[in-house]
Amino acid sequence: MMEELIFSHLPNWLIVGTLFLSECFTGILPPDMFILWAKTFKHPYLVVFILALSSYIGGIVSWTIGTRLHHLKRVKRWVDGKFAEQFKIFRKYGGLVIFISALTPLPFSPISVVAGMVDYPFGKYLLVALSRFLRFFLYAYVFYQVL
Repeated sequence: MMEELIFSHLPNWLIVGTLFLSECFTGILPPDMFILWAKTFKHPYLVVFILALSSYIGGIVSWTIGTRLHHLKRVKRWVDGKFAEQFKIFRKYGGLVIFISALTPLPFSPISVVAGMVDYPFGKYLLVALSRFLRFFLYAYVFYQVL
C-alpha cells in the first residue's frame, strides 16, 4: 500500500507530528493518508483517535493564531476593511462552516484561523470542532471496510 511506502521508514511520532503541524498552519496534508496508515497497527482505531486528537488540537492552535493575527493593528485594519461583510456572515453561520470543514475535505485549519479572527466564541468552537473526531472515525470505518 502507498501509505506503507511513505511512512515505513519514519518514526510514528514524526508522522503524528506532521499531521499536527499541518493542521496548525495550513491543513494542506489530507488526513485520509494518515487514517490509512493507522490501519497498519494492531489497534488502528486507537491510532485514529490519536490522529483525530492531534488534528483537533491543531485546530485549536489555528483558532489561536487567528485571534493573535487579528490583534495586530495592520492586519485588523486590513481584514476588517476588506472582509467586514464576510466576517458578519461567518459570525452568523460560523458553526455550520466549522462543522462542514471538520467533516469534509474542506481545509479545517484555515477555517479555524478565520474563526479565531472573527472572535467566534472559543467554547462553541471547541464543541463544534469535536466533529473532527467523527470525520476521522467515519473515514476510518469506511476505508477499513472497503480497502
